[in-house]
Amino acid sequence: MENFNFIESGLIFGLCESNNYKAFTHPVKDFANHGEAYKFIQEHLDEYKEFPKCEVLLEKFPQLSKDAKDINFQYALGEFKKHVMYRNIISAFSEQKPILREDPKKALSLIMDGLHDVEILHDADVVQYDSGELDRFEVWKEKNAKRELGDGMIGIPTPFNVINSTGMGWQPGDLITAYARPTVGKTWLCCKIAAIAVEKGFKTLLVSTEMTRASINLRMDVILGQMRGFNLSHSAIRNGNEIDESEYKRFLTETDSKNLLICDHISGEDSISLPSINNLVRKYSPDLLVIDGVYLISQDSNKAAWEQSHSLFYGLKNLALSTNTAIMASTQATRDAADMYVPPAPSQVAFGDALIRASDVAVSMSMMKDDLDMPIADKRQIQFQKYRDGDLAFNDFDFIWRVNNGHIEQANA
Repeated sequence: MENFNFIESGLIFGLCESNNYKAFTHPVKDFANHGEAYKFIQEHLDEYKEFPKCEVLLEKFPQLSKDAKDINFQYALGEFKKHVMYRNIISAFSEQKPILREDPKKALSLIMDGLHDVEILHDADVVQYDSGELDRFEVWKEKNAKRELGDGMIGIPTPFNVINSTGMGWQPGDLITAYARPTVGKTWLCCKIAAIAVEKGFKTLLVSTEMTRASINLRMDVILGQMRGFNLSHSAIRNGNEIDESEYKRFLTETDSKNLLICDHISGEDSISLPSINNLVRKYSPDLLVIDGVYLISQDSNKAAWEQSHSLFYGLKNLALSTNTAIMASTQATRDAADMYVPPAPSQVAFGDALIRASDVAVSMSMMKDDLDMPIADKRQIQFQKYRDGDLAFNDFDFIWRVNNGHIEQANA
């Protein structure tokens, strides 16, 4: 758990915003370090009808961490709730420790009574339907304004024009999955989806369980370069072959993609886990999370394989919904998908039923052959296996991905 003084400091600064303050329901006693600062905010608001400035808080409470001013409030609130629950559970057990040895049954009963006060559900988990709320109307107005001001999109643009034509794109809360046999190009597709989002100004977090940050950076150079009119060769740059040095240098100099974050490991972990991905999303608040190689995310080895798959894909879907993030994840098809030139079916993915059920969009990908039955190096076939939006019928919708020029074109309608 992160330095809790830092978390509480970020929470205090965040509570100086009206919406955050109104939604906060914890009493002063739940603060481990900065209860007095929270009381000061309440008293200042009562007396002056406005929130104190950060500078005032730092002057009056120098123990606050000034570096926490920019922390995401929802992330800080989530960590705060976990710490409060942790302290309350420890307290419930500690209070009964003296009688635990003499009368364990009574001690257990008292512990259970003490745990009744531990908040497991958050207030926002269950709400009453209110047709009179104007929030949904405001959401509609915002979407309508986006359509009129932009290119008709209200979501994150995708590589598929037929989806973009609906104006929806990837939506917050969507889980998009892609699967194929090894070496078909799943990482390239992940990078392509990330690049399109980044180019349109959407904050994107790309997590790779298979490749290093340097390898991902190189792929992003090539794809973003193509999108910006640069002619960059992946194999030439990777292998140190001759290239147009001035063009590559100009691309790197002109490219400023602050909206793209890349992660290839978590410090202190042997492999990336679902809880660590959860923490990354809540800390950095991306619009789009792309996970390349979701099948390598570490799982509880004590669970059966089907339980691990269920926990993984439904865990990702819950993360997408709870954080309002679109999530795209790639995984491997099994050896049952022996034909590299046919897009694998959901049944050819390990426990693909969990993947398909949890996903809003699912696509499979394969290599392609020419008329002489020879492999085509720069083309891939992409087939939609599921598309939850009822406005489009995606049964056997095929797309051709021309890898070298980055275009994904509809093959049939």
